[in-house]
Amino acid sequence: MGEKNKQLIINPEIIANALEKAKAKIEEAKKEAKDVVVILDKEAFAQEIEELSKNAGFSFLNTKVPAGIFTNFDTFSKRIHSMNKLRKFIESSAFSKLTKKEQLMKKRELQKLEAIYHGLTNLSKLPDLVIVIDAEYNSEVIKELERVNIPYIAIANTDLSRWLKTEDLIVMNTNSYEAVTYVLNYLLK
Repeated sequence: MGEKNKQLIINPEIIANALEKAKAKIEEAKKEAKDVVVILDKEAFAQEIEELSKNAGFSFLNTKVPAGIFTNFDTFSKRIHSMNKLRKFIESSAFSKLTKKEQLMKKRELQKLEAIYHGLTNLSKLPDLVIVIDAEYNSEVIKELERVNIPYIAIANTDLSRWLKTEDLIVMNTNSYEAVTYVLNYLLK
């Protein structure tokens, strides 16, 4: 990739190489049983991200990405822990001993936590690798990852406002459902 007369020049060979490097990085993380998180918070892709991430054994965020999730991970890990603990409590026999109102309040509390953190149930420490789809939209996440030195793979449109390191960047059409699905199937399967 390069720039000529303020126009981004896309070289398909460079993009193919970037895909291969990203796939190798992901495969290595799988072999070493590292914690990987996939981030894409567009509603149209929510189900696809969940299925592909679960099949690959990765954590995911497919709804709203909380600000500071990586820079303030201690706080978020406590929320994830409380969600897991609350889920176990609701499944236990002690839950049935509560009044209906108390049961309803606990279920609502769990729903609020699961709305955001349901894909992070197994994440107990900062991830070893993060895959960020639509890096322009999730530019704050990229800044956080750089701040805490977590390796990442960024997938972005050509409208990226700041240039990332080439080895961490895959340029493609992140607005196309078919394109994103194709690339994610390639990378995560």
